[in-house]
Amino acid sequence: MKINKRIAIALSVIALGTSLFADEAYDIIKKSTTLDAPDTSSAKMMLYNIEKSGAKEEMPMMQYGRKVNGLKDTVFDIRGPAKSKDTRVLQQERSAREDDRWIYMPQLKQVRRIPMGERYKQFVGCEFTYNDMAIRHVDDDKHEMLETNVKITVPGGRSYTCWKIKSVPLKKSEVEYSYRIQYIDKETYLPAKIEYFDKKDQSKIMKVYTTEDWIYLTSKTGKKYVMRMKARVVNEKTGRQTYLEIKDPVMDAGVSAAYFTQQYLSSGKAH
Repeated sequence: MKINKRIAIALSVIALGTSLFADEAYDIIKKSTTLDAPDTSSAKMMLYNIEKSGAKEEMPMMQYGRKVNGLKDTVFDIRGPAKSKDTRVLQQERSAREDDRWIYMPQLKQVRRIPMGERYKQFVGCEFTYNDMAIRHVDDDKHEMLETNVKITVPGGRSYTCWKIKSVPLKKSEVEYSYRIQYIDKETYLPAKIEYFDKKDQSKIMKVYTTEDWIYLTSKTGKKYVMRMKARVVNEKTGRQTYLEIKDPVMDAGVSAAYFTQQYLSSGKAH
């Protein structure tokens, strides 16, 4: 009887530990996906699409952001190259339903909604997808703590101490991968690294995201924010990669509401 009691106690301790790890993983990802954001923001962005051969294509764009009742709206205005110039994307975060995403395609001169079933596709031909360009909600995945203290160094040389967390999507049809392994930086709660695993062969990594640089940025109102400045996605299947660099970010200086409309998407004019 004593042995059975001990076994029962041991099992209950294991179960409790597993539950605590699950709760901890959820709380960490929730904090990572809800970091304080400015009321308004603007920045120049440079995307570099780099082929396995080394050939490089530059894609400059402007990014505008705002918060409305705690929810985020983001606009990407692509300024080049010629084949992508004047393409514009609007993302609008929603609380009670899926987020809205719209794209203006200059070749067709029309704005259309990007349905959920297409958000796994490449963002304007780069290795980031439309899903990558937005923040995934914590409740869209099941989270499991794998390790609590992992040290990694990303391309560019920046080192991080991280939590290592497995995140499995609840609706697999909405994403291009089977699951993600996220390395969440303990200082900033930014994702230092994310490994995306293939749907067909779940033992293989299909692409890797890394945050290569970040800063603490003080806004026009004196608030301090964590800002990702350099990031990279590498396609492990093709060797192609996209490098992203943020330039001249401005926080809480005011951005016209006209940017966050379908009229701006089609006209490029916020006046």
